[in-house]
Amino acid sequence: MIETTGKRERIVRLNNLSSFTSHEERAWEFGFTVWEVQVPVCKIFFFNELLPNSILKGEGEFMVIGGEYRVRVVPCTV
Repeated sequence: MIETTGKRERIVRLNNLSSFTSHEERAWEFGFTVWEVQVPVCKIFFFNELLPNSILKGEGEFMVIGGEYRVRVVPCTV
């Protein structure tokens, strides 16, 4: 984490390649903290609909090139 910009907003530096999902319910299966992030198209390396027979289709996965991103912490609804 680089900076806290609000109660639930942060600026973070991501690794070289990070995985995200477009399904919030799926994201909660992977940890106790879920982020909402807007990624520029030029930073998307792969997404589940890029290839017709992708094995990653069920997870709604996006592979994102690292860098600094503004994220919003999603509150747990359980």
